[in-house]
Amino acid sequence: AFMIAPGICATAAHVLHIEGDRSKPLHQKIEVIRAPDIGSAMRVAVFIAEDIERDIALIRIVEPTDTTCVTLYRSIQERGTSCGSLGFPLSNVTEVNHQMAFNLVERFQGAYISAFQKLNSPSNIPYDFYETDALMYGGSSGCPGFTLEEKIFGMHVATISEGEVKSNNNRLAIALWVPSPDIISFALKHQIHNIRVS
Repeated sequence: AFMIAPGICATAAHVLHIEGDRSKPLHQKIEVIRAPDIGSAMRVAVFIAEDIERDIALIRIVEPTDTTCVTLYRSIQERGTSCGSLGFPLSNVTEVNHQMAFNLVERFQGAYISAFQKLNSPSNIPYDFYETDALMYGGSSGCPGFTLEEKIFGMHVATISEGEVKSNNNRLAIALWVPSPDIISFALKHQIHNIRVS
């Protein structure tokens, strides 16, 4: 997730569902932590809204320790634009001495915007998506995608893979991103107005 307005975070809707399965119920408890605060207490967040087809969700941090927000592009970025993402892919939760222990490593992943096109949702509804040309680590859903100007162009929601996984040469992978204008529109629809846009 990433903060788009003070205390308000956007994330991929499917990550809020049990086992990341959109057909299963929402998690009853949502906790968040800022990357610089790892090791400190988690913060409680509450569900605001989701568009399960578009794979966008909004949550509100009940008592945020910091309200620094990202800036989102209100326009579509060009093919060939250098981009990256930050998040906590490959994370896991274990139990140590009857307490939850989190393995959270912030990872940067880089790519280029390779396409902007319409693709069908699970219900066969066409939506706009960015594609980038690099394989994303598992668990990257909800990561913000940003340009060299440190502004958000989209949110990672899925990866399309083709071919056999015998070697890296045989695997085609395209990462899919919900465009920032769609995130802005969804937030405004739910009365989130103090979004930083460029």
